[in-house]
Amino acid sequence: MPASLSSELPQSARPARLERISVVSRMLAYACTGISFVLAVGLLAYWLTSPDEAILRDAGLTGIAFHPIGWLVRLMGLIVSALPLACLIWGLSRVRRCFTSFADGRFFTAENVTGLRDLAIAMLVSTLLKPLIGALLSILLSWQTYALGKSVVIAFGSDTLLALLFAGLVAVTAWVMAEANAIADEHAQFV
Repeated sequence: MPASLSSELPQSARPARLERISVVSRMLAYACTGISFVLAVGLLAYWLTSPDEAILRDAGLTGIAFHPIGWLVRLMGLIVSALPLACLIWGLSRVRRCFTSFADGRFFTAENVTGLRDLAIAMLVSTLLKPLIGALLSILLSWQTYALGKSVVIAFGSDTLLALLFAGLVAVTAWVMAEANAIADEHAQFV
């Protein structure tokens, strides 16, 4: 029967482990806030400052003649592309609370399980929205071309698959934590 990791480590190492968990968790909580801010500002800067050619290239609309992208189209592109980002930022805000709780020494709580579950949901929704939003952006941006027809570009790559895998990993971790909470509650009732 395999031994647990905690039984293999000496009890004298526990305060150092708890301190490491606290420090890293606090750093990750700050990182969630910082990443959310950087992503939001980056998206805004992209739509306000990127050259037309770069926006069309990123949308998969290369090799076509286009009108300059107007501010209304840029604003609509910003709003549309903000949807998956909003999901992700919501998930980061939820997991930030989880990291703060870890930093304070509260590990297997219902709130932490919910925070991890919410991150998994946010990542899943954001990842599934990205190809749809990309297609919508390609239609929106193809209005700015001289071509008679409109283009639809759907992109689905390895980054999408990895994000889906990571969302699944976080979801399963949340389920395992919920099960550990249920077992701990059962054992507490016997005492």
